[in-house]
Amino acid sequence: MNSPTLRAPDRRAQPRTVVPVRLATAVVADGIGTGMFLPFSVLYFVHVVGLPLSVVGACLTAAGLLALPGSMVVGSLVDRTGPLPFVVGGNLLSAGAFTAYLWVGSAWQLVTVGFVAAVGQTVLRTANGALIATMAEPGQRAGWFARQSAARNAGYGVGAVAGTSLVALGSHTAYLLLAAVNAASYLAAAALLWRLPGARVPAAAPSDTPAEPAADAGYGSVLGERRLVLLSLAGLGLVLCLNVLPVLLTSYLTAVLGHWAFLGGVAITGNTVAVVLAQTSVTRRVQRFPAVRVVQAAAGAWTVAFLCLWALTAVPWWGAGLGLLGAVAALTLAEMLYGPTVGALATQLAPARAAGRYLGVFYLSWSVGSAVAPAVLTWLLSQGRQWPWIALIAVCAASASALGRIPVEDPP
Repeated sequence: MNSPTLRAPDRRAQPRTVVPVRLATAVVADGIGTGMFLPFSVLYFVHVVGLPLSVVGACLTAAGLLALPGSMVVGSLVDRTGPLPFVVGGNLLSAGAFTAYLWVGSAWQLVTVGFVAAVGQTVLRTANGALIATMAEPGQRAGWFARQSAARNAGYGVGAVAGTSLVALGSHTAYLLLAAVNAASYLAAAALLWRLPGARVPAAAPSDTPAEPAADAGYGSVLGERRLVLLSLAGLGLVLCLNVLPVLLTSYLTAVLGHWAFLGGVAITGNTVAVVLAQTSVTRRVQRFPAVRVVQAAAGAWTVAFLCLWALTAVPWWGAGLGLLGAVAALTLAEMLYGPTVGALATQLAPARAAGRYLGVFYLSWSVGSAVAPAVLTWLLSQGRQWPWIALIAVCAASASALGRIPVEDPP
């Protein structure tokens, strides 16, 4: 089966400077608000609402699981109307949810508003991929994803510093500002994007591509695409790996290194700085290789990272710093190889008139992996310090094998 590709956008409708700058500015604004709120989201509801820690975790997990079907619903709608209204709408929905967080006072309200927030993120993730597929030429998509990743991490880093400063005050008002600024950041992003030049409904497919699903076809034809299924299954596993740094690392270091657990915060900061500085350069250098091979290389880098973390249980205390440094370097390299490339690969597989549904299926696997990662990773750690790394190395091997079944094409 020939690989469907998206028709190149009209260059006259897409100024080369205005569009990337607007997108990057919107992503930075989003990242600042997210960086302020996300690291302290659980503490927010414990401190402001007064709910127990376990209840907050259960409510947020329930909200995320309820929102899972959103990506497939949005994907179908994107194919009919184009992605830009949903990118703007996702930002507005998120702004409304974080504004409503200011008045959440019970567990059921947290689940309700958390569900709206999760839907907003699902809409944004799915529609953003389709937006890049619509606006960027095939050979440029990985670069667009890379610039977005670098911009988001830059904003996230600034937001995390600002959020830490507010939380240090320890006041009720300071916590409320975390949610308020995050809501404002989504409003700013929506304002920047609502009349984005070059964003349009995907062009109709040429008549000589009968294998391409029609715009009104259901998900059956999309799910019959073997390459998409393989990529989604591989992505489901690799998203677990992507969540090790924010979800598991600090807890693991606490169990292994005790009072050296502060190194988890240092590791996350170093990861953020490295992605900001190197993401675009790394993506540009690997674009000459087939995207499937780059994603497999990310799985290999994660395997190296997990071996280094596993080794922390056996090395003497003076070797822990070197082991952690190697692990964080490999985790960061894997993240830089994976994020932009897998997004570009998913859009490459998607035909123009079904891009939303293809990306809806792919990002559903991403959402499922992100939703179950905290429970799966912490459960594995509770079984023994070695089990997260044994399981995740097996996941990397299985994911790389699934990716190897996707036909490799020369890079554009």
